[in-house]
Amino acid sequence: MVAPPATWNRYTLSARLAQTANALDAGSENASKLCRGSIVDSYEFVRPVPQRHQQRTSWNHWQLRDVVLCPSTKPELYSIYRCNVDRYDISKHQSTRVLGDLDFDPVSMAVGGDYIVVGGQRAELAVARLSDPRSTTIVRSGGSINNFVALDRAPSMMPRRRFRDSAAFTEDGVTSLNITSGHDTPRLLVCNNDHSVRLLTLPGLDIITELKFPTAINYAAVSPDGTKMCVVGDTNQVYLFSKRGDSFEEIAVMTASNDASFSCDWSQSSELFAVGSQDGYVTVWDVRSQQKMVQLETYQHGRSRGACRNVKFSPSGSVDLLAFSEHTSYVNIVDTRSFEKRQVLRVGSDTYSDFPDFFAPDSPTLVNQDMQITGLRFAPDSSSLFVGLEESILEYVVDRIGRYSFASSEII
Repeated sequence: MVAPPATWNRYTLSARLAQTANALDAGSENASKLCRGSIVDSYEFVRPVPQRHQQRTSWNHWQLRDVVLCPSTKPELYSIYRCNVDRYDISKHQSTRVLGDLDFDPVSMAVGGDYIVVGGQRAELAVARLSDPRSTTIVRSGGSINNFVALDRAPSMMPRRRFRDSAAFTEDGVTSLNITSGHDTPRLLVCNNDHSVRLLTLPGLDIITELKFPTAINYAAVSPDGTKMCVVGDTNQVYLFSKRGDSFEEIAVMTASNDASFSCDWSQSSELFAVGSQDGYVTVWDVRSQQKMVQLETYQHGRSRGACRNVKFSPSGSVDLLAFSEHTSYVNIVDTRSFEKRQVLRVGSDTYSDFPDFFAPDSPTLVNQDMQITGLRFAPDSSSLFVGLEESILEYVVDRIGRYSFASSEII
C-alpha cells in the first residue's frame, strides 16, 4: 500500500487494443506505441439508466474498493458501511445489519455457505455464521492489512463445459455444492500486506498453506474450475499458480503494466484472466499460452482518477463481458468476444441521464462531481451489474438478449 497522491489530474480517453501478444510482451511502454485504433465506445451492453438502491457503502482504505458482494442467486447484496456489514434485499428494498459496530474498520469481505468473513487494516479477521451472527469471532491473522479474503474454490467434479450453472455457483469462490468439496472443513484464502497468501480452515482459522512473496499482496483469484490461481500485489508482477486441493505450484510470473495491481478475475471458462492496475491499465491473458491478449486503458487514464480498482468478468451465460471500475466516476464494460467494443458509464449523477450525451465529461450540462466507487459485481446469472457508491448501490440491467444475438440475429 502507498499513500494517496498529493494531486489529482484528469486525462483524456485512450483505450487501445494490442496489435499482437508478442508486442505486448515487450512491455507496456512499448506496447502502447504498437496498439491499433481506439476501442469503439458507441455500444450499450447494459441499460445506461440504472435502478438506485438506497444502501450506503463506504471504503475504509482508499485503494481497496471491493466492498459490494452478490454472493448467491438470492436477490440480495452484502456491503460494508463504516464498521458494519449490511445485507440488502433487492426485491423488498430492505436493509438488515448482519455485523454491527465492529471494533475495526473492515476493508475486505467474503460471504458463502453459512459463513461471512471480514478483514481489517491491523490484521483483524472477523468470522461469523449467517445463521447466528452473534457468534462472531475476531482474531488477528497476519502481520498487516488483510487486503482481500475469499472462500476457497475446490476443483469442480462436473464435466468441463463452457458455461457455469448460475443456480450452483456463487461469487467469491464458493458454492453451496463445493464449499467443502474435497475438504473436511471449508477453506479461507487471505491476502495480506505482510507479503503472504494464506489458506486457513473455517471456522478455526488454522493455517493450512502459506505462500510468501517479495511484495505486499492485494488480491488473489481462483479460477472457476478450481485448478489455477492468479495473485497480484504492490508491484507490476502477476503470479500464476496451479492448484490441487490445498497445494499450490508457481508456474509463471508475468508483468502487467508499470504499477501496482489491486484486482484480478477469471473468465467463466477458466481460460482468460484479467488484472487491473493502478496506472489505469487492464491486462488480459490467455492461460493456455500465457501470452497477453489485450491491454486496455481506463476512460480517464492514469493513476489518479483513472486508476483501475476492480475488474470482473460476467460469471455465467453467453454474455461475454468484462467490467472494470475506475477510482472515481466511471465504469467500463468491454465485449470479450473481440475486445473492440466498449460501453462507458458515468455513475452517480441524477442529472446526467436526462441528456443525450452521457459520456462528455466537459459538457456544461453535466455535474462534474467525482463519485467514489466502492465496489463492482455482476449478479451470478449475469442479469445485472451492481456498482457501489457511498450513498447508494446502482443496478444496471444487462442486455442479455442482445448479447445472445449476433449480427445475423441468430440466438445462441
